[in-house]
Amino acid sequence: MEAVKLTKSVRLRTFFLQYLLFLSLGTILLLGVLLGLFTLAFAWDAVLPANYAEKEIAAFKERLASSEAVTPQMVPDRVDYTVFTGDGELLAGNLKRQEAIHAWEIVQHGDSQGSHFYTTARHGQEIWIFRYSLTPQYASSLLRSYLPNPQLLAILLFIFGVLLQAALLAALFGSRLSKKMAGLQEATGHIQRENLEFTIKPCGIREIDEVLASLDRMKEALNASLKRQWELERSRREQISALAHDIKTPLTIIRGNAELLQETSQDDAQREYNSYILRSAGDIEAFVQEVIDLSSLQAGSARRESLVPTGEIIEELELQLKALSSGKNLHTSVQKKNLPEFLFINKELLLRGIVNVLANAAEHTPPQGSIGLLVQGGADAVHFMITDTGRGFSQADLKEATHQFYRGDQSRSSGNHHGMGLYIARSVAEQHGGSLSLDNVSPSGGGKVTMSISQIKQPGDPDSL
Repeated sequence: MEAVKLTKSVRLRTFFLQYLLFLSLGTILLLGVLLGLFTLAFAWDAVLPANYAEKEIAAFKERLASSEAVTPQMVPDRVDYTVFTGDGELLAGNLKRQEAIHAWEIVQHGDSQGSHFYTTARHGQEIWIFRYSLTPQYASSLLRSYLPNPQLLAILLFIFGVLLQAALLAALFGSRLSKKMAGLQEATGHIQRENLEFTIKPCGIREIDEVLASLDRMKEALNASLKRQWELERSRREQISALAHDIKTPLTIIRGNAELLQETSQDDAQREYNSYILRSAGDIEAFVQEVIDLSSLQAGSARRESLVPTGEIIEELELQLKALSSGKNLHTSVQKKNLPEFLFINKELLLRGIVNVLANAAEHTPPQGSIGLLVQGGADAVHFMITDTGRGFSQADLKEATHQFYRGDQSRSSGNHHGMGLYIARSVAEQHGGSLSLDNVSPSGGGKVTMSISQIKQPGDPDSL
């Protein structure tokens, strides 16, 4: 596989500077648009300039000075005013009474505060007080009633526009950055799933590409390491398997000669020694066979699944159970429920795993005890449940008994096994997409082992029974 190529790319800081540049240009454009709109509003007299009221008042003062009689209709529409006598009596105006009194007090004391300005004019014995502000105003009274003044509205629109374009640009650049990061996420996902056969593609951002290049080198190193480890493991299994087969030849000779010695004339001591040889040879044969089975399972290459009649499997298991139980006069029972007519399995492998469990149950069940086998079909699995009337599993057994070479030292330990029977059974279940679980039967306290295998439907698989 080719290493990731560092093509022309930009730094991450340049990527974020692009965001700031677009944001700045957008802000300038927004400011220009707002200024243009307000310029047009002033040009079309939709918005009046800040000194509009002041000019209107100045013009009215001139009319006031030259007119003998003044009526409220002569006052400009957008001018706020009130009229007092020289003694401070309120005569007229469009200001509310409290506002008018406040205006009189300000004029009398010469102290103008707040956003409003005041100016006065005399007309005979009347004192006219005008109130105005130096801020732009809408020409429409309706807009003045429902909208903030144009100056404040411009500030609010500017703030809202900046926030909106910042959010839109953040979403756009965030989406671009997510696409740039997709290669990194994909690479880590492949490695997490232990899939090392993938190609890393650069994204165009230098810092991310450097991380991708590091991941690519790590992937290659890990792939090479795993291949070496796999080769070593395969070589070890082959050596162990070859050694186990090689041991069987001299072991067969030892066992055959010991059996021949049994047929000769021997005294009690010789017969005792000869029995030791035969028993030990049997133990070694059993151990060697377990090693061969284990090597075959770990190699994982001997799986030959096919559709096998379920009844054929049950019949084989019944025969094996009777053979295992005959020496101790154990009571046996086999039940079956809701089974499919066929199973898609490796028959030899599955039988080997279940027989290991049956042998374990027979070994730890006392004479005159009983062993039960229940084979039950489920929605997507078939369960083989083996129960016995032995002493059951200890807490340590429940946790560790399916581990390789675990022999236990409490409830179900024995010198006749090598700690691989349940491990082999678990491996068989897992190779068939299932699992192995241990439990104790209540209230008898005997052991219970459940091997579950996946019920995979294959083309042409007949319907269940």
